[in-house]
Amino acid sequence: MKVLVNAGHAPNGNPDPGAVGPNGLRECDVTCNVAHMTVDYLQVAGVEADFIQSDSLEEICETANAGGYDLLLSIHCNSFNETAVGIEVWTSRGWTKADIFANKLMDQMHGTFPDQVVRADWSDGDVDKEAGLYVLNYSDCPAALFELPFISNPDQEAWLANSDNQRESAKAFARGVTDYFA
Repeated sequence: MKVLVNAGHAPNGNPDPGAVGPNGLRECDVTCNVAHMTVDYLQVAGVEADFIQSDSLEEICETANAGGYDLLLSIHCNSFNETAVGIEVWTSRGWTKADIFANKLMDQMHGTFPDQVVRADWSDGDVDKEAGLYVLNYSDCPAALFELPFISNPDQEAWLANSDNQRESAKAFARGVTDYFA
């Protein structure tokens, strides 16, 4: 079991911090914290896990492909407007093993944070949304891009800034990974 965990956007926010909340919280900082903790929890669980944060989508995919990873988890914060809420997970188009992985991640995140709105039609039991995102299309292993709550919403920005929520998100991601491999 070998997993690459990608913190969305550029290290230290240079040149791209990703979305910035109304109170100044940067997506790159939240994702860096959560991704590092996810790697730590996975390693404790006996999973070989590595961290990458890069502004180059090509570098992320090349690292995943050259490293022989079994999974790629890319962590982001959602952003739209100050009233948008919820969490969502994305995979490439069509049914793949990534869909199973995405469902395991969402099961754990929603179980940990039942008050967070799941932005998906759960009626068919499949919670992922599908898109032609670069890291989903060009990684050889199953890949999921998880959007944490909306950093553009002041209440959700405060949720994202909370270290307990970051830690519990990382634990949920790690459990989602180990559930996938179980």
